[in-house]
Amino acid sequence: MKKRFSKIHLFLFAGLLVAGQSCTKFDDKMYSAYTEDTFPKTPEQFIALTGPVYTSARGYFDNYFSLQTAGSDEVIIPTRGGDWFDGGKWRDMHYHTWSASHEVVQNNWDWGFNAIGTCNRVLSILEQAPESTTKAQTISEIKAMRAWYYFMMMDAYGNIPLVTSFDTGTELPATTARAEVYKFIVKDLEDNLANLSEEKTEATYGRPTKWFAHTLLAKLYLNAQVYSGTANWNKVVEHSNAVINSGKYALENDFLTQFKPDNGASNPEPIFSIPYDASRATGNTLFNRVLHYAHRQTFELSINPWNGWSAQPAYFDLFENADNRKKQWLYGQQYNSTGQPLNYNGLNVVLDPYNYKLIPGSDFDIGGADDGGRLAGARCIKYYPDKNQISNNAGNDVVVFRLADVLLMKAEAVLRGATAASVSQAVDAANQVRKRAFPVNTEKHFTASTLTLDAIYKERALEFTFELTRRTDMIRFGRWEDAQLFKPANAGETYKRLFPIPARARANNNKLDQNPGY
Repeated sequence: MKKRFSKIHLFLFAGLLVAGQSCTKFDDKMYSAYTEDTFPKTPEQFIALTGPVYTSARGYFDNYFSLQTAGSDEVIIPTRGGDWFDGGKWRDMHYHTWSASHEVVQNNWDWGFNAIGTCNRVLSILEQAPESTTKAQTISEIKAMRAWYYFMMMDAYGNIPLVTSFDTGTELPATTARAEVYKFIVKDLEDNLANLSEEKTEATYGRPTKWFAHTLLAKLYLNAQVYSGTANWNKVVEHSNAVINSGKYALENDFLTQFKPDNGASNPEPIFSIPYDASRATGNTLFNRVLHYAHRQTFELSINPWNGWSAQPAYFDLFENADNRKKQWLYGQQYNSTGQPLNYNGLNVVLDPYNYKLIPGSDFDIGGADDGGRLAGARCIKYYPDKNQISNNAGNDVVVFRLADVLLMKAEAVLRGATAASVSQAVDAANQVRKRAFPVNTEKHFTASTLTLDAIYKERALEFTFELTRRTDMIRFGRWEDAQLFKPANAGETYKRLFPIPARARANNNKLDQNPGY
């Protein structure tokens, strides 16, 4: 990450507010901390007050990352000679055999609803402050963040509690139907659009702008048929065009630049990112999850990585050699930082994208060093390993929304029936992304006949690995039940397009109904 004004202020008062408890009952001690004389007045004071809303976002690349990624076809986290079994949680994610007590299912719920509770608590304080333009903008920013948190929880769990106030009483919230939550999120974003900043600057980096809201609305409308039963493709085009025509964003010339350790506000493509720092804003541990132990020597790291997450063979095979996006994968012979072949414990480090073989009688174990299990699978380094990492933490900021997604959403909406743009406009939008990947091979560029929904589905896989879109894409395209590496097709289990309401949440709140099928 690059040094920036906004990051300093986002974490200035990171401990100011205590996280809530899963959207049910909250600590009300903070009410006494603010009086008419101490309410925020300057932009810096407003930023300091709202800091906890943004620090909560760092769980996106931990809890939500695991939930969205580990059950999709882009990755597998097998047991390797006993390593990475972790109570069977990654096995269950791969086979789609999670339960209401599953660790990842529960931890993500707690993260999301604690973040929503923090938003409501901050709003309750802001609403008492004297009226000002800064107050109005800040309230709209926090509501936009709350909408984003609600979007993720609604996408994952469907029917969820909808709480919009800081409730210090004992009344517990009941379940709200997914379609109603969807409508609330859309309305809240649309109602607050006018107050959000149009600027793309250091000061707005890591905070929701008008373009953040338009992108999230496009994403909501893209999945409207899933969420509410009613499609609205023209709205996808409308909100995508708002971002595209703003002139604020441009595709990176080098696809991977926007994910490097020094990424930040100066990158032209990201619309919303979560700031991370190896010492002050920790939580980006992805390099540890994917790299082999010996990659410590490749990237001059101070620690040994964990050697776990890798690509499923069929997903890796989507990437053609001529596609610039294939550069995000490590496979084959590995080398140290001086170009010498890597050796680890007497074995040459050659990563085999296909060598996944379950040990007979084992529980999801593909074996250790002797049978190649620890060398199985291509490793994704889209978020390039940070040699200045501290302990397990890297400084790459995490990209949540970017222009390439907006362009492909517009193209998909047209193919699905939007009349607000033409097929030629859809081809142009998709080709902006495609031509970056294949700048020389013009025969790989889309035409009106080759730009199909299947082509869009594949393109999204190639473009958005580890960007937490794959599960949602698979569901929208009706592919969530497809067979994966070891998982058989489970066409009769469409109820698993939603995760169960966690057992712990229902034990604490008997008004929460369980999702059908669980």
